[in-house]
Amino acid sequence: MEKATQFQFQHRLFKIEGGHFRRDSLTGEPVYNLPSDDLKVVLPINALRTEFRIEGDHPDAPLIDLVGQALKHVREVHPGDSIPNEVIDGSASWSIEPRHYKRARMRIDVQLASWVSGDEQVLVDEDLLEQVADDPKTKEKLDRAITRLGSEIGGGADATLSPTDRVSQRIEALVRELSYLEALREHFLALDSIAQKLEKLMKLFKTSRVVKDEISRVKVLFSTPEKDIKAIFTDMDDHTSEVRSLVLNYENSVSYIRDKRDLLRGYSLEWDEIFDLWRETPIVADENAVRLIRSTYQFLSQRYAPVVKWTASAMR
Repeated sequence: MEKATQFQFQHRLFKIEGGHFRRDSLTGEPVYNLPSDDLKVVLPINALRTEFRIEGDHPDAPLIDLVGQALKHVREVHPGDSIPNEVIDGSASWSIEPRHYKRARMRIDVQLASWVSGDEQVLVDEDLLEQVADDPKTKEKLDRAITRLGSEIGGGADATLSPTDRVSQRIEALVRELSYLEALREHFLALDSIAQKLEKLMKLFKTSRVVKDEISRVKVLFSTPEKDIKAIFTDMDDHTSEVRSLVLNYENSVSYIRDKRDLLRGYSLEWDEIFDLWRETPIVADENAVRLIRSTYQFLSQRYAPVVKWTASAMR
């Protein structure tokens, strides 16, 4: 059976204009939203299956199964939309800029050159990275690294490719995969910007105890996702710094990179609206700033507030 590439639903429910799937903002579960003049109609996906009998052999049942997976990669799924590439073949369905590819290329080239020299390192500073990548000695070392890896990788199943060609092909593919992580790394610099702006707002509202307390609560909640997201990048950099293993264990490397990419992309879909608010709101002591603080607190508290588990002994 040919694999579906679009959400081409058959049930007449999905013919209603404006209907779409998204994740519930509180539970995170997939729901189907229907337009209505008077009220908001939201159907949890399991209730939709049961109420409209989209189960078993129904032609829409397999597509409904894919909706939850798709919503990890896009904010909404409308009838007729393409199924995200991530669900079909694992590749990314969103675009990057040439600078992201360039950055990934420089990182890999520098790591290969340092590995073959016996001094494997990870450079994060972009100016230093570019300086080292453009050094003629780095290019010479890169050729040596490819030759050495070629001696380890062997000929493989494709007899038309030499071992060094196979290495070069893998490196190019890995650079493409890592380009998406570079785009996400750049995107999440917004976390540092928000942290700095929170400090500035704390000073601007130093005479307002109420607003200062609200900012303090935001900072406490903000610290958890900020730490978690940065830890993903640290883990990723540690893993991809082992460039020999990255190339020789190519399939596992691609799987690992894509897992991190999709995890970070999921965070991005959640955070984009907040990032936009902080980017667009002037950081001055006014009502707009107070609304920004409160919107941010609401966003964070729904997702990151500590959960208190009550037990019988605690209530005695």
